[in-house]
Amino acid sequence: MGTIKQRLKRRFKIDIKNSNKRLLLAAVLLFCLSWSLISPVKGFEQIMVSQLIKKSKAMSLKQSQDQIDQSSENFSAGRSYLSANVLANLTSQPDTEENIDQSFNLDNPYLASLQAGALISQNNPITFISQEPRTGIITYTVQENDNISSIAASFGITVNTVLWANNLRETSIIRPGDELTILPVTGLIHRVRSNQTIDWIANYYKVDSQEIIAFNALPADGSIQIGEKLVIPDGQMRTVVQSAPTRVASASYTGEGTGKSRNFPYGQCTWYVAQKRIVPWSGHAKSWLANARAYGYQTGAVPKIGAIIATNESWYGHVGYVEAIEGNWVTFSEMNHLGWGIKSVRTLHVDSYKIRGYIY
Repeated sequence: MGTIKQRLKRRFKIDIKNSNKRLLLAAVLLFCLSWSLISPVKGFEQIMVSQLIKKSKAMSLKQSQDQIDQSSENFSAGRSYLSANVLANLTSQPDTEENIDQSFNLDNPYLASLQAGALISQNNPITFISQEPRTGIITYTVQENDNISSIAASFGITVNTVLWANNLRETSIIRPGDELTILPVTGLIHRVRSNQTIDWIANYYKVDSQEIIAFNALPADGSIQIGEKLVIPDGQMRTVVQSAPTRVASASYTGEGTGKSRNFPYGQCTWYVAQKRIVPWSGHAKSWLANARAYGYQTGAVPKIGAIIATNESWYGHVGYVEAIEGNWVTFSEMNHLGWGIKSVRTLHVDSYKIRGYIY
């Protein structure tokens, strides 16, 4: 009897000595289960929790509860249901091996809740996005089940902010793997162009110039460089009204290039532009940029009034004539976009993927 007493005493001392290690293990387990929820496997929780309880059953209920509560108090409120289930099992402290196995069988309602919650999380993954304040522009990769509205809400910005930054429309479709530009605040991006000042930009988007200066860490005098990209906090994109398409008869239409340009089939985009400007080269619209350079004409990526705009909107390419530039929008006239022989006027964002370049 004395020997048994001594063994129990020795075992009790060892358990007390290692109690801190056990409590640390309990805290780590709680953190992993409640925060990460990574790939739960049926039965995994019961094995881990059961082993933890077996090793810790010599500890007093009060010590266990106090330490576990302290470890879990920083968990998010959104995970409280999981923490409660784990804590209920950890602090129950069954007295016998039989009770331990019984309390963690597959029919245990607490364990069922734990497993169900973990499985739900696995089947419906959530992309956790830091809510720390940002000042820089980032790139976000679209995940499964994402949509523009949910992405905007995740980053705390408006839907229009996402649309404007990525040259999208409300009807645009995004797919997993697509990369989106995400601004740090609600607003838009502006690329500085020739003759623009910080006051002009602020007036155009109806915001305070000092806010633009402060947010972009510009010099106090607001000096900016051509081509520089600025974040415009709370900026609003101006609505551009497009002209209705009109049909133009060849007999009644003349321009600077009429009779001086190469001949192109009437009704095509190339024919129309060749009436607006002198075009000495030939070929489909898709070859105009290269052909113009071969003839000594300058080309570039900056729109200018009177320039030829080249786009990638068909296998043959497409060209138009730049009529106006307003902020980040370029308006141009064209033919054969809506139909053969039909002249139309439309507007594109200067950063549109459709634009290949300009011929000056």
